[in-house]
Amino acid sequence: MPRRAFLHVGMPKCATTTIQAALVQRQEALRGLGIAYEMPEGPEAEGQGNAARLAISILRQREEAIAAALDFFSSGTGDVVLSSEAFSALYKSAAVIQFIEALRARGFEVSVIALFRRQDHWLESDFKQHVKGAHTWDGTIAELLEKRTQQDVLNYALFTLYWGKYVGRDRVFTAVIQPGSARRDPVNFVLEQIGAGSLCYGEDADVPLANVSPPTGLIEPARLLKQEMRAAGASAGQVDVALDRFFAEAPGVIAVPKRRFLMPHAQRQAVVDRWKGSNHDLVRRAEHRGAFDVDVAEDPASEVPLDEEARAVLAAWTAARGPAPAPQVQARRGFLRRLLGR
Repeated sequence: MPRRAFLHVGMPKCATTTIQAALVQRQEALRGLGIAYEMPEGPEAEGQGNAARLAISILRQREEAIAAALDFFSSGTGDVVLSSEAFSALYKSAAVIQFIEALRARGFEVSVIALFRRQDHWLESDFKQHVKGAHTWDGTIAELLEKRTQQDVLNYALFTLYWGKYVGRDRVFTAVIQPGSARRDPVNFVLEQIGAGSLCYGEDADVPLANVSPPTGLIEPARLLKQEMRAAGASAGQVDVALDRFFAEAPGVIAVPKRRFLMPHAQRQAVVDRWKGSNHDLVRRAEHRGAFDVDVAEDPASEVPLDEEARAVLAAWTAARGPAPAPQVQARRGFLRRLLGR
């Protein structure tokens, strides 16, 4: 009887960190079922999953690191779960084919698990992460949409098709995360696919909470703050400190816009329409769960021009932080101190 290797390949911003935290929380119980979710020794990036270093090694074709990781993950006798958002970047890579063959050579039957959000919802979450996370990105959401479109990231049917070519069409298990769904739903989907349905979270269970996003109304002001600081020569660390302070303190000192979305209704509708056919193809698969909602919510607060609103918020924040430095202070240094709240 072959052992099973489950590759949880994301996507990013699709409850991946929550799923990984839940797998750690259920680690001992999983072992009792003969399923290993083991963390390698050494420093790990928080919230990146047990296979983060492995996925990066595959992407960079570091053969020795891949072999060492395979030795670690295959050292037991049962099934294994390997989880990383970085796997999602490998779906067109020839290197991942070699990796899957290496798993098979070690006696594993390989399956893939992926979760998706509707493209407009996913893009907004992706943009928030780019703004608040350790990214150099400071472009607009429209620019990120163009980038992700060119990368085929939003074509979920194509994503699934490629993984199906590598592991077999009937071994790719996918699901949609619906807006407003319970935090336990994507976690339980993964547990069911790996054969741990008995460990699913009930309604009153304490599901790990991970990677909570700031209010939508603060995202574009934060991007402008980040952009201005980087243009003035601020270091990545200085930018991170300023953004953390902004997200933590701004709700208490300025009026936060009540918008639910970064993109206006027409733009979100265009995104949904563009990928409606791809989503339909994905939903038709027997191994897929859930349908993509096609209703694009309207929200008057989200129709306010984003740039104009964000500049007003940032101006209010700067004013709330105190007066500008005296003219005799070096301009660049004073600018950075003002933005950093020092």
